[in-house]
Amino acid sequence: MGSGLTDHCSVCGQEYMFALPRCPICRKSVCDGCSVRMAGTAFSSTECAHAFFFGGEDEVGDEDGPASGDDDDGE
Repeated sequence: MGSGLTDHCSVCGQEYMFALPRCPICRKSVCDGCSVRMAGTAFSSTECAHAFFFGGEDEVGDEDGPASGDDDDGE
């Protein structure tokens, strides 16, 4: 008796009989249990949430790491 109008979570793969919200970044559908919520919006991952609010790539500590620890002038 299935109508074929189902949606599935892209993270866990569970099938639902109703439409799931889609991540605004990657457009994957995500269930309530798997979604990462930030400011009332459902995302499929933390990376998508950070990309939406902070933009671009997540480069925390990449540029400052080795350079800031190299304070030796050879003296």
